[in-house]
Amino acid sequence: MISILLPFRDAATTLDAAIASIVAQSFREWKLLLTDNASDEESTAIAQRWSASDQRISLLQEPRIGIAHALNTGLVHAAAPYIARMDADDIAHPERLARQMAFMEAHPEIGVLGTRTCFETTLERSSGMAWFVNWQNAIHLPQEHYVKRFVDAPLAHPTVMFRRELTDRFGGYDTGPVPEDHELWLRWMHHGVRFAKVPEELLTWNDHPKRLSRTHTNYSVEAFFTTKAKWMARWINRKYGTTRPIIIAGTSGLCRDRARKLEEQGMRIQAFTDVKKREVPGYAFIPHDQLPASGEALVISFISQRGTGDRIAEFLASRGLVEGEDFILAA
Repeated sequence: MISILLPFRDAATTLDAAIASIVAQSFREWKLLLTDNASDEESTAIAQRWSASDQRISLLQEPRIGIAHALNTGLVHAAAPYIARMDADDIAHPERLARQMAFMEAHPEIGVLGTRTCFETTLERSSGMAWFVNWQNAIHLPQEHYVKRFVDAPLAHPTVMFRRELTDRFGGYDTGPVPEDHELWLRWMHHGVRFAKVPEELLTWNDHPKRLSRTHTNYSVEAFFTTKAKWMARWINRKYGTTRPIIIAGTSGLCRDRARKLEEQGMRIQAFTDVKKREVPGYAFIPHDQLPASGEALVISFISQRGTGDRIAEFLASRGLVEGEDFILAA
């Protein structure tokens, strides 16, 4: 019923526990595809031992370094109607697959299903990651995932289960210099795939200094905003064409840089807005309390201070603007 994709590279300290957490699942009808991504001998030996001891576990090889390459290799060998993800440094809770399978079978309209996560870290300074996990955990319904998709990835990649047919219809993982999970979610949502989340914590997400999201350039701020700008522009073109002027919330240099990425995708920005007047050369300035009414413009906030997005959303909603229609948060 489920093919589980677990790529690994030099993960000897965590891989055994990650695999053991899959073997301990209460739901038993699964196939675990371990993809060795040019890993060290110790990690490979762990995977070989597990594949020899359980016929449900297969060991694949992908010499091209990169998690997207390894995931796509796993997809080639995944025959089940449902695909689940797992990372080599996380722990799946025993009821994870059972809860997700039951939900997916009961909700055929949902294409991708995540779970809430329990966050653990070995780092002394990880308040930003902890805040991010809490933000993700608060998003449950399809509409919430959709309207928050340009803020960041609204669900944790190692928690997801999705329908195999989606990769046939809309493609698998992008192997370019992009955050492969967020790019996939943005692409699939663009094509109408509905996302949801089981409201229980069913995976322990372990943060550590060597985690790819902390070390690889594919997960840099630059990579994320380049990816977001691409899919944001496609959404704006399809939904509004040129009928709505675009107003950028935030006049800092960082916000201007992010606005330029939209312009590089062919978007025409009419004006900037902020709580204090700061002219941006070449653009009109609209005071934040004089923004157009609902249906007259699209406000895109690139302000990224922690917690500011919620306050911006509350203010714009108080003026009758609708998130996902009249404004979006993109940082």
